[in-house]
Amino acid sequence: MWGPSIAFTSLVSLAASSIGADLPPFHTSIFSEGVSVSLSVRSVTASRSREYDYDVTIGLTERLRNGRTIFIDHGNHHARVKCLPGKVFVGGKEYHPLPSQATRDWKEDLVESLCTGPAS
Repeated sequence: MWGPSIAFTSLVSLAASSIGADLPPFHTSIFSEGVSVSLSVRSVTASRSREYDYDVTIGLTERLRNGRTIFIDHGNHHARVKCLPGKVFVGGKEYHPLPSQATRDWKEDLVESLCTGPAS
């Protein structure tokens, strides 16, 4: 389950956002013919909303099976994340992803990447 404290991953995210670096993808989907789409946190800050912990921008990169990048979405896709209970606000809608769902999507992975510390 997602923890309430600021996780190590979050601290790394905050440090990366201050220098403008993308972090490794928090979610990757693989489609037909080996095309993959990866989502990365581009920036993360403490949320301006009391209902959420983080405000993030998300980047998208599409790659071929051989690793060649064929598309980078330079748009700023904004989302808000609350660790407990896990929820994501994106596109004007609030989602309550559950880590125990059989089919995980990017929202579960986003919450987990920001709200769960590294395993020891």
